[in-house]
Amino acid sequence: MNDKEVHFAFIHANSKQYPISKLVTITEVSRAGYYKWVKRLGNNEQDKKDEELLPFIFKIYKESKGTYGRKRMKIALENEYHLKVNEKRISRMMRKYGIYCKIRRKRFKNRPQPHGEFSNILNRNFKAIKPGIKLSIDISYMEVKKGSQRWVYVCAIKDLFNGEIIAYSVGTSQEMKLVYRALDTLKKKGFVKGALLHSDQGVQFTNRGYIKRLKDMGITQSMSRRGNCWDNACIENFFGHMKCEMNHFSQPETVLEVYEAVESFINYYNNNRIQTKLKMSPVQYRLNAG
Repeated sequence: MNDKEVHFAFIHANSKQYPISKLVTITEVSRAGYYKWVKRLGNNEQDKKDEELLPFIFKIYKESKGTYGRKRMKIALENEYHLKVNEKRISRMMRKYGIYCKIRRKRFKNRPQPHGEFSNILNRNFKAIKPGIKLSIDISYMEVKKGSQRWVYVCAIKDLFNGEIIAYSVGTSQEMKLVYRALDTLKKKGFVKGALLHSDQGVQFTNRGYIKRLKDMGITQSMSRRGNCWDNACIENFFGHMKCEMNHFSQPETVLEVYEAVESFINYYNNNRIQTKLKMSPVQYRLNAG
């Protein structure tokens, strides 16, 4: 599908909401060319059916800032509009009308070697039967484009029951206070006594102060094996989504803007973003389970 056809499809999807004259001006295509495209479109029965579904797909695509692929699109169509559409058709239509979801590559980093004091109790068993019993923690970074500060660091704690980020902190350094602030938030939110908190082998998580803090909080510490990034893939997955999708919602450049963008994305991730395995957002799943 060429660029003009993509523009024509966009105009068609929004033609009931906005004047054609305005839409052709925005997309810089001719009105005559658009009407010729519509005429050709009407000659195909499949195109007619696609035409009826297209506005719903465009609306969901717009609301998700282009971050939904066929799986989440399928769930959103059913949840929001009670439309049951198979993934094959959605995938075909997205290709047909030039609707593309940015596909991210999963990237994992080797962490420093641990002190060897804690075993991998979690052992990749990422499922939890209720909230607050299995948690995962990690630190990642976001680029700052303006100013003397190059990076902003995010420490997040994820509940494996529903994938919700239940505590986090943001700062301009990876000092222990970044982790402690996240733990303080976790303490306020609450968790099951003896809950498992899994981490990789980062120096923050083998720090004696961190170990003591978990013990004082009544939390059981679990740690990934050396050189095995998949042991903590559950929270690496979240950071992967954040780095890939956050810029679709905003274009943060300064430290303050990155702080605000991280907060906004985590709120969206918890409350609105559909997780395919849950078929709803993490908070919706937790509330329904309760």
